[in-house]
Amino acid sequence: MPHSSFVCLVADARMGNWFPRWMGTNRANKPSSPLELMILGSLRYLGRGWTFDDCEESTAVSEETHRVFFHQFITVGSTILFNKFVRSPTTSVEIKEHMLEFEMAGLPGACGSTNATTIIHEMCSHRIQRIHEGFKTKHPTRTYNLTANHRRQILGMTTGHPGSFNDKTVVMFDEFVSNIKSGAILDDCIFELLERQGDRVVAVKYRGVWLVVDNGYHNWSITVPPMANSCRYDEIRWSEWIESMRKDVEVRS
Repeated sequence: MPHSSFVCLVADARMGNWFPRWMGTNRANKPSSPLELMILGSLRYLGRGWTFDDCEESTAVSEETHRVFFHQFITVGSTILFNKFVRSPTTSVEIKEHMLEFEMAGLPGACGSTNATTIIHEMCSHRIQRIHEGFKTKHPTRTYNLTANHRRQILGMTTGHPGSFNDKTVVMFDEFVSNIKSGAILDDCIFELLERQGDRVVAVKYRGVWLVVDNGYHNWSITVPPMANSCRYDEIRWSEWIESMRKDVEVRS
């Protein structure tokens, strides 16, 4: 994180009173630990893999204080900061820049690639280990459904779910995909597809957007996978074409 961004984060925390326990004094009228050091310790713990003992050695603030502050920092990040900075595109103006590469590749109307990804759940409790064991790895995992553009920027994502959930299950919890399917967002996008009508090829206009997926998803109009089995050369060629565009979300996962 650039130093200027860190300074702004600390200023916002003071102005919004995000951490009241660390912005005053205790009962003995002793000043609390410096907020700058507490936030920096949490950032180091998250971004550099430090332990709370490392934070104590670097800041002279006890590891228990850093541990307690970290839980509050995560709460602020998942609520205040998440709602402020994590926003999915909802209009044609906002989604236009994310559709550029797909239009250049001959996929008008596509706005991103969608896939489920899993992250190993370390120190998973034994009582919930069974439901977190998926088919992708032997370890307990948490699974997330995410949508990314061709530059691997995440446009929408679910919260964590047990690793045993497959793609069809976890996508039902994806608010971004569900809103596209229902027409609640991005319904003002208009794109054209060439269709054969008899001996003629005509341009037909469609409303909304669609997503590139694999064959593990529901058979919805907004989820377009490559064809798994085909004997026609044009269908095989198109499937390989769209599969090459879908690999951006695989890399992101």
